[in-house]
Amino acid sequence: MPDVKEQIKSDYLSGVPPKKLSEKYDTSLNTIKSWIKRYGWSKLKKERGAPSKTEGAPSVVPVKRKRGGQPGNKNATGPPGNKHAEKFGFFSKHLPEETLSIIQEMPEDPLDVLWDQIQIAYAAIIRAQKIMYVRDQEDVTTTKIAESSGDTFSEKWEVQQAWDKQANFLAAQARAQKTLESMINRYEDLLHKNWDLATEEQKVRIEQVKANTDRLKSGGNDDGEDGVVIVNDAPTGEDIRHCDTEVPDDIQQPES
Repeated sequence: MPDVKEQIKSDYLSGVPPKKLSEKYDTSLNTIKSWIKRYGWSKLKKERGAPSKTEGAPSVVPVKRKRGGQPGNKNATGPPGNKHAEKFGFFSKHLPEETLSIIQEMPEDPLDVLWDQIQIAYAAIIRAQKIMYVRDQEDVTTTKIAESSGDTFSEKWEVQQAWDKQANFLAAQARAQKTLESMINRYEDLLHKNWDLATEEQKVRIEQVKANTDRLKSGGNDDGEDGVVIVNDAPTGEDIRHCDTEVPDDIQQPES
């Protein structure tokens, strides 16, 4: 798409109208118009002094045409077997221009689509750490949720205790992490099914996201401290429930 976009830009700056560009490059007219607006091609065209539709062109009496493909126009439905034009032609009739532009810029490889979803899910989990943060047990939130006036005035308030907010946060985070893990497993399955066709970038991603999720589960503890480890070093088979609890003489405290 970037190469086509540059070609369309070059032709547009040379004076080719968007409709002609749409037919020439088999690209939605709405998409071309959005590029012109988004990247400021119109302003750039004026600065370059490209000929407009009316400059130096003979006057032509406009002919009223019916909507849709014209009789005898072989290009009305695009080249034979062109499913791209058929698909986006359908979308352009029913979707807003912004939505259509997003769809056309989306990757076509299922692995790349799934990777985008994984990144969005992971970013949402990280963002929730700040939004749902509970300072301490005194962190209480009081919110007015209703108010009525008339013969009598009344208000309704909702109080969220710190432990309620923390419990809600943990439950929401657990659900989000479970969804993220499911998407990562799907990505790994797709990757290994098409290992020979996958790019190096697609292969490296899975290790990166696994490391990130493992760090998230551990609470971001990367200082190398594993905490207290309880070790049973009693001889194998020995019953430690009835051990000698007498304190040796050399460490007994003298009686006061």
